[in-house]
Amino acid sequence: MQFQRWIPRTETSWSWRVFKKYNDELFKMYVTFCNSHKYTYKSLKENNADWMDSPEQHFEFSYGWDKRRYNDLKDWSDSFNDLRNWINLNALLSISSNLETYIATTIPLALESDIGILYGTPRRIDGIEIIKHRVNKNKSQFDEFVLACTKGDWNSRISSYKKIFGKVPEYFENKKNDLEKIRKIRNDIAHAFGRDIIDSRVIGRVNLTKITNMSETQLRHFQDIVWRTVKDIDGHLYKNHIGDYESLLFYHNLYPELNSSVHPNNRAIQFKKRIGQHGDVPPNKEYCKQLVKYYEGI
Repeated sequence: MQFQRWIPRTETSWSWRVFKKYNDELFKMYVTFCNSHKYTYKSLKENNADWMDSPEQHFEFSYGWDKRRYNDLKDWSDSFNDLRNWINLNALLSISSNLETYIATTIPLALESDIGILYGTPRRIDGIEIIKHRVNKNKSQFDEFVLACTKGDWNSRISSYKKIFGKVPEYFENKKNDLEKIRKIRNDIAHAFGRDIIDSRVIGRVNLTKITNMSETQLRHFQDIVWRTVKDIDGHLYKNHIGDYESLLFYHNLYPELNSSVHPNNRAIQFKKRIGQHGDVPPNKEYCKQLVKYYEGI
């Protein structure tokens, strides 16, 4: 393994790995609910439950007034299935938020690494040199680019992405209509309790509008689109503009803690140890020596 500035050492960026961890956390909880949903009805069937039963014959209620919310077990069951739909909707909200968080993290990282892309000269300026030597230690601001790619409809977001980086990954561009569907549902969930925003804000309305239906099949379909979209973006930005910047940035942040008076190989050993503790794929000694030499030589 050799250190090469513009060639990533691993298959995916750290941002991708964080995205994956959030996704895994969400679906660990989601599958748990699906299991409990199936188990509840299995248990009711084994206990010969009848739709006309009172819910308190089968469930305990922590607050006395809660059991009075239901007419019978069928009424309780309808609410339980409404909860399933509500969880599906909010899972989609979380999936959409995870996508936007990934984009809002990766775009400034790619620009910070390869600032020349903004001037039509990719890979001509190493962003780590700017980070290392600038007098103003505040991070570079790329808010306008992040906002352009995370706000508005997906046609405008993808157009902004193309203006910044010169191209759009194929899958990402082809799925803009599906991403737009996700965005609209996400906004309904976040701003109108899962209902159409315009309908829910009609003045004088006293009845609830119909909530959006979201099946597990639909949820997993949308989740797959988001997953593959992030993979597509990561493959593009990581391999073309980020390269091995994340490791360099890690060493840059670690450097003030290290002894600058000893041989660079000693700092390389500390870097190897610390980046392994950070959770990254452990690099070999030669790679660490080369990275330290590169960083300290610019």
